[in-house]
Amino acid sequence: MTARTRRARRTPRGQSAITNAIATWFQHAALAAMTAAAIATLGIAPVQAEPRAAPTRVRLEFLRGPGAEDCPDERFLRAQTIRRLAGVDPFDAAAPLTLTASIERQRGELAATLFLRDRSGRGLWADGFSARVDCEVLVSAIALSIAVLLDGNELPAMSGATPDLPAAPGAPPAPPQPTDQAMVPVQPCSPDRPCPPQPAPAPVSSSQKTSPPRKTPPGSSAPPAPSETFRWTAGLDVVTGLGLTPGVSLGSAMSIGARWPAWSMALEVRGLSSLSADIEEVTMAASFVTANVAVCLHRHILFACGALELGVLRVVPEVPLDAALFPNLGVGFGGRIGVDWPLSRNLSARGYLNVVHTLTGAAIGRRPHELTPDSALWSAPDIAGTLGLGLQASL
Repeated sequence: MTARTRRARRTPRGQSAITNAIATWFQHAALAAMTAAAIATLGIAPVQAEPRAAPTRVRLEFLRGPGAEDCPDERFLRAQTIRRLAGVDPFDAAAPLTLTASIERQRGELAATLFLRDRSGRGLWADGFSARVDCEVLVSAIALSIAVLLDGNELPAMSGATPDLPAAPGAPPAPPQPTDQAMVPVQPCSPDRPCPPQPAPAPVSSSQKTSPPRKTPPGSSAPPAPSETFRWTAGLDVVTGLGLTPGVSLGSAMSIGARWPAWSMALEVRGLSSLSADIEEVTMAASFVTANVAVCLHRHILFACGALELGVLRVVPEVPLDAALFPNLGVGFGGRIGVDWPLSRNLSARGYLNVVHTLTGAAIGRRPHELTPDSALWSAPDIAGTLGLGLQASL
């Protein structure tokens, strides 16, 4: 077979390849034309990428507390946040929202707290986390948390809740709120996984905004405790007396009364026996029984009372058998001061000194018919006193 014959056989094969390429091009063109026609017919618009929303602008405050003095400064935090936001600076000194970031060392580890508030100082968002790492990593984690908060739809209600009103001339900026108001997460976060922003509180209605604030009494932030109510009291005391009987007397006293917050009233009965057995070489036993009514004023643990006393002196002689009493009735009035020390809610210990001026005093005579005070073996002095120690219970 000659060379001319071989060229003749190759020529049809080359023409077939060109024909196939032209056919393929026409198919693609037809498909593109059909697609364009369908888009025009159905009214489908080509999808375009929406422009990225600008992050919320805030005023930044960065605080380094005890143990965090060597941490990176505010410039480093700003740079890290801008880098996280692809070069957009979200910080503005005139922004209506203020974001406070603080770092301090607590119990051997670094703790970070974030707090967002409006111009009125109302808290809008809070976050916090801690880690046992160096400060640079923790500040970078703070920057990441700020970027996540500001770059997105996390603050639609916050940014619109407080309008951008001009500040009053000469008014200082709102002071930072204490960090203890921040709502720290239950589970601590780490710099590698910072806590997500917490949802914003519901916007305050106009009726709640216009309602006047409730005034509280000056000097007191908490409501006053309810005052003490009325109660019954009962007491039992050991008493010693001087001037009620011949010599020193010893006995007991029982009382029942009513107590209010600042004052009280009580009825008391006392019985005392003389410790002296001889009166001018006359052996006899003397006892004195009194009943008194006291009205007392209480201040803390101290109290002072006014009292009216009525008593009867009784003498049992041995030798001579005809010793007798002149007037056996004693009347007096006086005062009492004392201390009431609480031991429990319903029990207290008390001690008091009672002084009585005798109006009508009892006396002991030598003979039954010798009723003159000059012939008396003993007569009551003008002033008598008792000292008591005991317990008082609230019923």
